[in-house]
Amino acid sequence: MDFEASLAQEKVKAGEEITFDLRGHANIVTFYSGEMGKEYQYREGRPLELYDPQVSFTSDAWFGTEQGQISILVSTAFNGDVSADHVRASLDAGEWIDITDEFPLPERGPVREQGVPNGPFNLSDIITAEKKGLYFAFRNKTAGGGAPTQWTFGRFLITANSVLGRQDLVTTQTAGWSSVVLGAPGNPGGPNASGTSVWFPRGSTPYPAYDNWIISKKIEFTDQDLGPDLAEPVKSYADPQLTEFKYTYDVPGTYVATFLASNVNAEGEVKVVKQVKVVVEP
Repeated sequence: MDFEASLAQEKVKAGEEITFDLRGHANIVTFYSGEMGKEYQYREGRPLELYDPQVSFTSDAWFGTEQGQISILVSTAFNGDVSADHVRASLDAGEWIDITDEFPLPERGPVREQGVPNGPFNLSDIITAEKKGLYFAFRNKTAGGGAPTQWTFGRFLITANSVLGRQDLVTTQTAGWSSVVLGAPGNPGGPNASGTSVWFPRGSTPYPAYDNWIISKKIEFTDQDLGPDLAEPVKSYADPQLTEFKYTYDVPGTYVATFLASNVNAEGEVKVVKQVKVVVEP
């Protein structure tokens, strides 16, 4: 198959139209500019690498006077079995990491503290190449017989960075929370009616010793598939042969422009790939 693509001038200015010279015969021609989302090498799918994971939320302490009830825990070893016996065994086995000290939880006093921002806390030291999945848990453990505080957590957000900017991975509404009761029964924590927050109610007097957990689903930090990069049609089967193609790059950089040409007939299809380096200057 006879098809060629070239550029008379390799270096061009951003925002200026450039002309590719096309020679030969092709029934169909498509064009990948080499820009983000338009690269030939990702025509079958683009993996999005995630890094710098962070978690943040808000906390609300109301009623009661008990301090030190709340623990913030994460685990890369937990297997997702949220039965009480398994969560207890997982805790005893040291599978949960306590990161409570990383968050400025409000101290209980005579005035309600509402919407206190916690985080963002960077999870990079916990998420590794071998351990890409994470469980997050709020734990409410009370002493019993005292005046426990009611806790509410909202705006839960786990994000990670990428070449496309910071990506929201999990929110309060999508975290898939599970309630687990390890202490006195009858007063579990969990999402509120609207799903916009999770909370631990105080219960009623006499207050027993609670050990209630709210555990997220497994949060994955593996590369995401953005789907295939798409080409721009240049010539269809019915169009006349082209001798040139014009395009404009708006952002400076070095690109690999790709023309995919094909001829189709009763005997089958023949494809040719021609690539041209383009240097776009400011």
